[in-house]
Amino acid sequence: MIKKYGVKIALLLAALGIVAVLYQSGGGEKFGRFIAIMKQISANVFQKDHEEKIDITDEELSEVNIDKIALDLENRGHSSSEASPEPAAPREIPIDEIRFEERPTHTKMMIKEAKPIDLKDIPAKLKPLKKYLHEPFKMGACQICHVPKGDNPAALVKSNIHEICYECHKTKYTKEFDHKPVKEGKCTACHDPHQSDVPKMLRGTSINDTCLKCHEKGNEAKGMTKFITMNGKFKHKPAEKSCLECHEPHTSNYKTLMKKEVGLEFCLDCHSSIKDHRDMRKWINTVRYKHGAVSDSKGKCLECHDPHSSNYRSILKKDPVQVCLGCHDKSLKADEDGGMLLNIGQHLKDNPNWHKPIRDPNGKEGGCSGCHEPHGSDNFSILKKSFTKNFYADLENKDFFCFKCHKESKITERFTTDDDITKFRDGDVNLHNLHVNDRKGRACRACHDEHASKNKHLIREYTDFSSVKFPLRFVDAPNGGSCAPACHKRFEYDRANPKGIGQKKEG
Repeated sequence: MIKKYGVKIALLLAALGIVAVLYQSGGGEKFGRFIAIMKQISANVFQKDHEEKIDITDEELSEVNIDKIALDLENRGHSSSEASPEPAAPREIPIDEIRFEERPTHTKMMIKEAKPIDLKDIPAKLKPLKKYLHEPFKMGACQICHVPKGDNPAALVKSNIHEICYECHKTKYTKEFDHKPVKEGKCTACHDPHQSDVPKMLRGTSINDTCLKCHEKGNEAKGMTKFITMNGKFKHKPAEKSCLECHEPHTSNYKTLMKKEVGLEFCLDCHSSIKDHRDMRKWINTVRYKHGAVSDSKGKCLECHDPHSSNYRSILKKDPVQVCLGCHDKSLKADEDGGMLLNIGQHLKDNPNWHKPIRDPNGKEGGCSGCHEPHGSDNFSILKKSFTKNFYADLENKDFFCFKCHKESKITERFTTDDDITKFRDGDVNLHNLHVNDRKGRACRACHDEHASKNKHLIREYTDFSSVKFPLRFVDAPNGGSCAPACHKRFEYDRANPKGIGQKKEG
């Protein structure tokens, strides 16, 4: 047994000698030969029944200097008191090389040189120990990173922090945009070199907390110019889960360290596959009428939405109406027919009586999206339901757009005294029914402006009939009012004292 293991030990010492020789000579062929020999040694060691035979030439054995090997090992054991050599610079990586960060390796030789200490002897400020321990710290091998000096052996760190990190961690930062701490070699700005309760040795209480230590408002002194907030009432779920759902932490080929180029497709990757969620890719690509904010704008989804959090539903950047007015505060060309869209911003300034969705943008059906589909629609003016542009329309038995909010009885009841149904009455005669529920019924927009008006009840100043504009001449009164458009003479109506308009109640 002694003889058997003595042979193995001799062979291993011979191998170490060959390494020393190759180290001095730098011969490429000899190094290749060394690899082949080591493979033979490994094969023999792990074989159950093996012969004590290694194919090493006499010339190779003659180059082994056992005395030099012993001297080198002895010197290594006493070298810790001397100044440590400068750490090797990180290997340069070709720009087109695709790599993943490899698991760092701390060799037994490194540990031996560092003279490991017991964790119970670490400074009090590093106690109690946390969930995750940096491997050299866990092994008590402080001198892998620190240079001992005087009474405070861990006070000085060898060379630059990032150079120490790159001794064990494989670099992969070869893309176009680097995270600023990475670029400046400030690894410990994000990572604790000793221990952490968060994976990857992060300094914060979570990934997001680590990022927000710099990226939240109030860090202008750190040189930050762009800030985010996760304090909004509505949060983007991926951002709430982890910043790393969308961003790379170290380096990226895309601005703001995105994992892919920011744009419509980046968002659609998730918003077309979420359970119980509309397939937005299919929707946007197949609808008849596109919304320019989605299809033509530079920012795409980010024109309207905050990717992190917001105090407005659907994580909109602003009040829902103000988001739309970001573009619709000027006259725009309509994709549907090439005509010019109304300058809604100016229209709202000129008309103080606003449609309720505009007046109450944060309500249940509030904002422009109460009527319009912001991502595109099969209906004209990207409306959520079909609605005629014509002055006349046969609206009987149709899925009437305004019924989305208004009661259907407003149109269908011939007689009523219920103000909740309609106040447009002469006595109990429902004048909405008289105007609308007919073969040549007037569309709601013939008399009402769907956005805003100077008059109560959103009554228009002018209406459009066959491309001819004419005034409605509406006059409001305490219990009714009157109008004198081109289509008929002036008629008055009064809920308390009827003027005799329309049919009388039967019986």
